[in-house]
Amino acid sequence: MFKKIILSAAVLAMLGCGSTQSTIPAEYAGAAYELSDADAQKWAFSAKQAEQCIYPNLTRIQHDHFQKEDSYIYSQYVFFYPLEDIIGEDHVKMIQNDKKSMDYATYQFKKYKSKTPVEALEPPQCKTLQTKAREDLAVVKGQHISGMVEEKNADGKNIATEENKFFFDIIKWGSALLL
Repeated sequence: MFKKIILSAAVLAMLGCGSTQSTIPAEYAGAAYELSDADAQKWAFSAKQAEQCIYPNLTRIQHDHFQKEDSYIYSQYVFFYPLEDIIGEDHVKMIQNDKKSMDYATYQFKKYKSKTPVEALEPPQCKTLQTKAREDLAVVKGQHISGMVEEKNADGKNIATEENKFFFDIIKWGSALLL
């Protein structure tokens, strides 16, 4: 009797020391990358923060009717970039290149995704994220956005503004004719 109690206690102790990672459903077995529960929770939280920052007034209907460019930017900024910050670029590429890994990551994301608002990003961080997303959307839609820092005059206006681009064109064509 005493041996059975000790054996039961030992089994319970070993089970208690086990990993807190939940078991992976069979359909995702053999995935190239298995996203941990802890990383999935961080990812879902970060993704919700990014979504609240970039798309504060987004409705389900608007999301369902995104143009392909908007959908691409949404997936990058809400889905992949937050995950990349947590597990690294190489692992994200591994997930993207393996269907089982992508399906499992999506399963994990949906499992931990919050339906309620989460703590907002800091305003400067949010502003930067909004600007990057807006500029990337413009590029994806075919507009040219320079990645360089724009120079400013003493009065704080950009040197190459719409008002004086005409003069730059005149100078450009004039110099071309002289050469």
